[in-house]
Amino acid sequence: MIDAASAERGSPKFIALFNDNLKLGHEDDNPQPVNGKDTQTPNHIPSDLQTAYGTLFAACQDHAAFFARDHTEFGQRLHAAHIAWQDFIVLANRLVQQIEAFAHEYDFDEQTPGNGYRSFIYVTNACITHGIGICQQLTATRSTMFFRKKFYMKEVEACSQLLSSLCTCLQYLLILRQWSASTGDLFACGNHTAEQLFELGDTINQYCFYGRCLGFQYGDSIRGVLRFLGISMASYSESYYSQEGDGTIVKTTRSLWTSGKYLMNPELRARRIVNISQNAKIDFCKSFWFLAESEMMHKLPSIVGSSIKVNRLIELPAEPLKLPRRKDFKAQETSTSDVNQNEGDDDFVEIPVPTAHLGPGLPVSVRLLSAKRRSGMLGEGRYRGWNKPTPPSPSILFHCHGGGFVAQSSKSHELYLRDWAVALDCPILSVDYSLAPEAPFPRALQEVYYAYCWLLNNTELLGTTAERIVCAGDSAGANLSIGVALKCIEQGVRVPDGLFLAYCPTLVSFVPSPARLLCLMDPLLPFGFMMRCLRAYAAPAQETLQENARHVEDAAQIRNAPQGSLNSSRRTSMARSPLTPLEANTEQDDESSDTFASASASYHSQTVERTDLPNSEGDNSSCVSFEDDSQPIVHYPIEVSADPPKDAASAAYIDNFLDKYLIDTATMEVTEETAAEAAQEQANGHAKVSSDDDILVETGRDLVAMDTLQGRLQEAVNNITHTLTRCTQSYEIHGSNAMGQQDVRNMDALIARSPSEEFAFDVPKDPFLSPYWASDEWLSQLPETKILTLNMDPCLDDCVMFAKKLKRLGRQVDLEILEGLPHGFLNFTMLSNEAMEGSKKCIRSLQTLLQVNPKLKTNDKGSSLDDEESSSPSASLAAS
Repeated sequence: MIDAASAERGSPKFIALFNDNLKLGHEDDNPQPVNGKDTQTPNHIPSDLQTAYGTLFAACQDHAAFFARDHTEFGQRLHAAHIAWQDFIVLANRLVQQIEAFAHEYDFDEQTPGNGYRSFIYVTNACITHGIGICQQLTATRSTMFFRKKFYMKEVEACSQLLSSLCTCLQYLLILRQWSASTGDLFACGNHTAEQLFELGDTINQYCFYGRCLGFQYGDSIRGVLRFLGISMASYSESYYSQEGDGTIVKTTRSLWTSGKYLMNPELRARRIVNISQNAKIDFCKSFWFLAESEMMHKLPSIVGSSIKVNRLIELPAEPLKLPRRKDFKAQETSTSDVNQNEGDDDFVEIPVPTAHLGPGLPVSVRLLSAKRRSGMLGEGRYRGWNKPTPPSPSILFHCHGGGFVAQSSKSHELYLRDWAVALDCPILSVDYSLAPEAPFPRALQEVYYAYCWLLNNTELLGTTAERIVCAGDSAGANLSIGVALKCIEQGVRVPDGLFLAYCPTLVSFVPSPARLLCLMDPLLPFGFMMRCLRAYAAPAQETLQENARHVEDAAQIRNAPQGSLNSSRRTSMARSPLTPLEANTEQDDESSDTFASASASYHSQTVERTDLPNSEGDNSSCVSFEDDSQPIVHYPIEVSADPPKDAASAAYIDNFLDKYLIDTATMEVTEETAAEAAQEQANGHAKVSSDDDILVETGRDLVAMDTLQGRLQEAVNNITHTLTRCTQSYEIHGSNAMGQQDVRNMDALIARSPSEEFAFDVPKDPFLSPYWASDEWLSQLPETKILTLNMDPCLDDCVMFAKKLKRLGRQVDLEILEGLPHGFLNFTMLSNEAMEGSKKCIRSLQTLLQVNPKLKTNDKGSSLDDEESSSPSASLAAS
């Protein structure tokens, strides 16, 4: 409920403001008659409409007049839709003008315009442009013989509903403006919450964002990708929520059938996606996103991606590390550090192994990627004099993948990492941290920080001198990258030389902001998905914590058990020998040699001695991650007696059964006495009570009937019908609330649920979870930071506010805002030219941080990579 103060400041004033906007819209749309005569003409356009809005308004007036003469059902619906559309155009124009008046106040600087207010202006203008295109098509085809009246009726109604929902969102922005006008922050200040925001405004119709208008705010190439993913999500949900008894063939057939259904029926697709967003649990989100981890997708980067020489997955041993302390480090009295400091050794920092939730001893997996084999690199073995490796690189990129803290891995991000490895000409170490909900905060941060410290201790094994270390990440990985830098500042470890953050969430809590409302229409990060990811990572369920505690206790008992009491097959990975490359295969080309394939060595390091490398001869798997899909096989013993017990009574029963009820269905020998006796008893009113004997006789008769032609045809029809029903049947998705107990597939009868129901959890105010809450003292020690975000990303305001904070503290920070790209665009570089151009901008920022001169960098053939880029098809397309 809304408290009295917030209600007094917000509700009455803004209800009056909304009513004024509606009245003004209707006054301009319906001018008062003069001298008893109506002055409105088909060419009347409100004077304050912007150019694009006026163009669409005029088109709607023309179409409304044209279809007013059409008395068919579809014609009248087209007429009514255009009339309603005009009202929403006038209202949207007024709301946009009000927001434009103050949107510039929230920009990072004059050279970088961008914030959540501007984003909704951009989206609304994109909706107007989309509507103009539909009206132009309608004008060109409405008088033709093959005019698809029903199709355009649905298009116009969908666009009108879309603009109506955007007007509701714009009204929410005015409430947020009132809440933060005094501070200039994009985040709501004071005690205002997201629940209060949604209670003050109207319900938003989410269906229009995922139906015919899906992806209207993005570029053409990205729009096609998003529609494909929307159809895939809806189809996959049919297979995911199918019955357990359905086989693989049935599930595959159902997926193919529903894919066509959701392709041909956008309204049905929208209802299914909103259904998933509102009711699907975190397990479905993980399962769908992990489709990128399939065997086929694992092989794709090596086929279509840039060629690299080293791509190896390595397991880091779970053992404490010791690092030299920074000379400028000053210990904090109130530090909550996990560092175990020795009183007599102030020059070193002891780094413990990760312990949160899953317990100590589990190894940390990292992936090493490099365009070249470099001297000393792990697993490369010895080289002959005529084939010397490249000297170590002076820099290295430490990477954390995204995935909402719950999904994906370095393998699913390998496609663009290959491009980065070639363009940056330095090794990349990407961390495969543990995922929520099984491993909530702070487990992932502990593992990433441990991997970073291991890098500092073993730079020579990664083919680098580590003169420059840059931490980079996208989405959740960017959040972890900031956390690593803050950990280094807190504990006195060497701080990275630069940070690159792509569409980073810096405040892991749904504090309302304008950009965060974009998740209500985001195709890749729907509102329900985002809230469930945040809850799984930052506020895990009590059941998850209890289960993790049991696992930790069991693991401790195994570790502390006597040596002889455990079978060798039961020993866990915590007892494994240190560093082990799980994928010892590297990328081969014509110029490469196989000297590294049989490499085995003993390195002079506290963490890598006694290292044995597996032999990869004959392995042509081209960097397939075998470890991701491997599951332990559990054998359940079944006791089978060699001599089954003999029972005379059972043998006699079987003999009696065979003598009495054996029926020869081929000759149809059914005794007439049996039929006559049954008819006589029924006539006397003494029908037999069903018994086992009677059931067996009836079964025999059914078998006789089945042997006839009619019986066989009927059975065939029944089997076909049953099979088609199983293959095409949709199953409902049950949520955790009461609504999930009904058949939510019938979306026409489903009342839109308020998004405020998703906020029933508390998030700790921890600076390592939400870097925005970090103290000024820590933030002032962060290295040079480059932030890349998107104008339609729900995390846009997070990036803008974090950049403002660093700028206020005098830190070197650059903010770049790209247009027309969705959250997670780096995973679509091979599918979209716009995404590829965005990845190239990431590379240029990383080159600056790594101090790489692109003009001096060449590929294996000796040609400049800039020349190669300019001659590529995507570069030619961008130039045109």
